[in-house]
Amino acid sequence: MQIQIVSKNLDVSPALNARINERFDEMMDKYIHREGEAHVSVSREGTGFRTVCSVHLPSGATMESTGNAQEAYAATDEALEHMEKRLRRYKRRLKDHQAQSKAEAKASAMSMFVLENPITDDDLDSDDGEIGGPSEPMIISEQSRPVRTMTPGMAALELGLADNGVVIFNNAKHGRINVVFKRPDGNIGWIDPKD
Repeated sequence: MQIQIVSKNLDVSPALNARINERFDEMMDKYIHREGEAHVSVSREGTGFRTVCSVHLPSGATMESTGNAQEAYAATDEALEHMEKRLRRYKRRLKDHQAQSKAEAKASAMSMFVLENPITDDDLDSDDGEIGGPSEPMIISEQSRPVRTMTPGMAALELGLADNGVVIFNNAKHGRINVVFKRPDGNIGWIDPKD
């Protein structure tokens, strides 16, 4: 596995470097069984440390995890534990998705999705019926990524792997742009606009 370790405002010790390499090799052998690429950033943040791990798998999926602690080792261990949990979930969901795809191919029945309104009366803060929060949202970051073709199930799987709250994709069934997103109630929403 190719692992790039970057440090900001500190020097990464050979022991920490070896620990990161060893843990990533164990995780990839245990869950993925294929080579991938990892980027690890260890930085001093305030009075503590922050470690950010990003893994790009051969399947095209990207996973991210972070760890914050008073010591660099503890922050790195936390980030690596989160990454291991995501790899374990990815493997389990991939197995579940493959089994579900086989069952759907046999049944080939029409699917129906029920989506509920995520805004409840509790979410209304003011008397005029507007949702609470700032009236003009700020753009924090902008990212440019290719739009991949996949099924809504695979998009939902990818959504669970990364910290971002939305996945935009071309639906493999009909080729139109679709969106899956994390709803405030913890469920996943799916937008499939018509022509």
